[in-house]
Amino acid sequence: MNTLSEAELTDFVKNKAVKRLNIVQNESGKYQIVVNLTWKEGEWNLVTTRKTIREWASLDRLARHIRENYGTPPAISLSLHNLENQLK
Repeated sequence: MNTLSEAELTDFVKNKAVKRLNIVQNESGKYQIVVNLTWKEGEWNLVTTRKTIREWASLDRLARHIRENYGTPPAISLSLHNLENQLK
């Protein structure tokens, strides 16, 4: 799994090295950021300083985090997990 830190992502956004921010809802219903870079192939997961996947409980909080830390980001995509089967 390819990973990057908050500091690296901030620097990459500032230098316009991010092609796309993918917001992905995982099986637990939380959201995480997966990044596509302009100069490296593959998907890069944003991780905490403890090297675990950075997750948000709500899209509102994630959107605020993106605005406050990255300014105007490049294109953003959203992938929602089908939680319907888990609720039954």
